[in-house]
Amino acid sequence: MQQQVTEIVEQFESVLHQQRSICDVLDHLMEVLGGRAIGLWRCEASHLKQLGFCADSQMDAQVKSEFAALTQEVSLQNTGLGIVKAVIDQKPAIGTLQANESGLQGSSEWLQKFAAKQSYAIPVFEGDQVVGVLAVSTNQVHQAGDPEWELQTQVAREIGAKQLLGMF
Repeated sequence: MQQQVTEIVEQFESVLHQQRSICDVLDHLMEVLGGRAIGLWRCEASHLKQLGFCADSQMDAQVKSEFAALTQEVSLQNTGLGIVKAVIDQKPAIGTLQANESGLQGSSEWLQKFAAKQSYAIPVFEGDQVVGVLAVSTNQVHQAGDPEWELQTQVAREIGAKQLLGMF
């Protein structure tokens, strides 16, 4: 798994250095994770700025474009989304179809639209500061320790360790 993490992070580093779109890397990571949608956001003052978002080719085009547009900038006051909760709590946030269980009403609504079962948003740290979030929505139900969870967590950790989000 470490080799896979290294390859993905190197791909991120390459496209960021060249100031190219990160969508190819996100697509690859989404495929590895078995996701329906994936995105990367950077923290800026009081909001998250979307650096890239990709969705499964089978997903409804209107749903894809609506989510992409609505999450270009996300207020850190929007605590119904897992990406915001991951920043505020400084730990992974798991969204499920049952908003009353996860406390993430917005994430639950998007999971339904994505035809997905779960989302997990992993904070990206530089030192002890959250600088971004890597999030995926999937048809699978994962938990800490599962290979997919660990892969995503390690990719987020390496992105932070290499300070890649500051390159945007």
